[in-house]
Amino acid sequence: MTALTRNKSGDYVARKVIPKDVRQAYAKLYGAGWEARLTLPARLTEAEAKAKHGEWLAEIETRIEALRAAAKGKGQPLTQLQARALSGRWYHWFTRQYEADPGDPKHWRDLHDSLVWDVIYPHAPAEYHKNPKADPTWEWSKTPEVREAIRPLIAQEARVASFLADEGIALNADAYAMLVDAVADDLPHALRLLERWASGDYSPDETPQSFPEYLPRAHADNGMDPWQLWEAFVLAASLAENTVTRWRGVFLKLKADFPSRSAGTITNDEARAWITGLVGEERTADTVRSVWIPASRRVFSWAARNKHIAANPFADVAVEKPKRITRRPKWFTQAELARILNAALEYASPQTATERARRWVPWLCAYSGARAGEITQLRGSDVGEHEGVLAIVLTPEAGTIKTREARWVPIHEHLVSQGFLKFVAECGTGPLFYDPPTEARAQDKLKPRRTPPQTARAKLGEWTRKLGITDKGLSPTHAWRHTFQRAADRAGIPEKISDAIVGHTPANEARKYAVPTVDDMAEALKLFPRFKFTDT
Repeated sequence: MTALTRNKSGDYVARKVIPKDVRQAYAKLYGAGWEARLTLPARLTEAEAKAKHGEWLAEIETRIEALRAAAKGKGQPLTQLQARALSGRWYHWFTRQYEADPGDPKHWRDLHDSLVWDVIYPHAPAEYHKNPKADPTWEWSKTPEVREAIRPLIAQEARVASFLADEGIALNADAYAMLVDAVADDLPHALRLLERWASGDYSPDETPQSFPEYLPRAHADNGMDPWQLWEAFVLAASLAENTVTRWRGVFLKLKADFPSRSAGTITNDEARAWITGLVGEERTADTVRSVWIPASRRVFSWAARNKHIAANPFADVAVEKPKRITRRPKWFTQAELARILNAALEYASPQTATERARRWVPWLCAYSGARAGEITQLRGSDVGEHEGVLAIVLTPEAGTIKTREARWVPIHEHLVSQGFLKFVAECGTGPLFYDPPTEARAQDKLKPRRTPPQTARAKLGEWTRKLGITDKGLSPTHAWRHTFQRAADRAGIPEKISDAIVGHTPANEARKYAVPTVDDMAEALKLFPRFKFTDT
């Protein structure tokens, strides 16, 4: 995943480098060949931004895969009938993205006028200017010369390449030109429809009646069910283990909900109904938007490009996002803190790895805001002095670090007074909170196993729940990050210091050039008060 950060204005931004082998083709279609950029407004919540970031990244990656397929000669031809029918699919894809919230009618009216007068009209022949009444329907705009001249701007404005990427279709050069020409005739109608919607007029649209049905080639369905499609994708793609774990359940459910069905027989309407039906008590709209839709869209898009299925039924599928109702804060209350931290102190002489985790991990998270998984993978060798400061190093060498970058975190004096350094010395240089496996275990690419630190983190969450922290609106492990940053802010610790301690990506470019040192963090941490619920 590319990092999602904030710039100086507070907007969310992300970048993805375009691979060298497709840069020239990517630049021709999208205008920028070195990297793709995403900017999202600061008003979005973090969950909303992450969902949109996931969708954006899936689109960029499918564009790249489609360009590679076309470069290898896999682009398919189109008949004139197919081009017209595919333009109909584009029309639905383009307009549906704005149906729920079309915005200001003036925006669409201006786009339509610009298309007509700034893109098409400048190419009118001299004969038309001499006698406009002789060609009132602008037949001159459909001549090969004009078509070729306006094709790049039409493709860009209509996002034709994005549509093809979502559909999982790779066209050869002639077919691509034929499709863009068909879209050029339908784009003005689409803009007028969006203007009408933006004005509140949702009366029936007659334009779709002119579209023939798009019939992809019948051979593009090899009978694979959704799970078999998923297996083939995982073996062909390079996915992070965490992504495989998150997406695996999507295709288990697809297989269960479409029994005895090949993936190629799932229709767009069925895909839309299935996605909509996922939202409920079991999973939120945020989860469906950030996990289920990107997983389905990317895998089926890959399958379409590789001729396993005829078309991607999830290409334009979306789900409405209701306004979130926040029933409680994301941090622990004082009562919850007291319950967890006092329970941890009861393990005065921990004998097992599980007891060691219960004794120390909550306190370490409380004074660092680190992710629980970063702490459960700690080794004795990761604790020591760094630049004259007692600290722990959270490093990818020990396990998973979300940013994939190591960072030093100062040890709060309260941990020292509780005997943390003595505990580490007694454990030695190996793992502190899990027992190392006695032998290496083979990893199944299709079903990655939890690592011992991940298992330790999960068990710690279960223990926290058993203590009575049962509110589903609160994460039993992730809440430490919110708790720490709230306490740091109240203690007067600058945000850039607390961000560095917890391992947040710098909020803007300027902060990347002024990263706090471990000594800066240690000095700031002196302001952080003790969590004091007993005589410790």
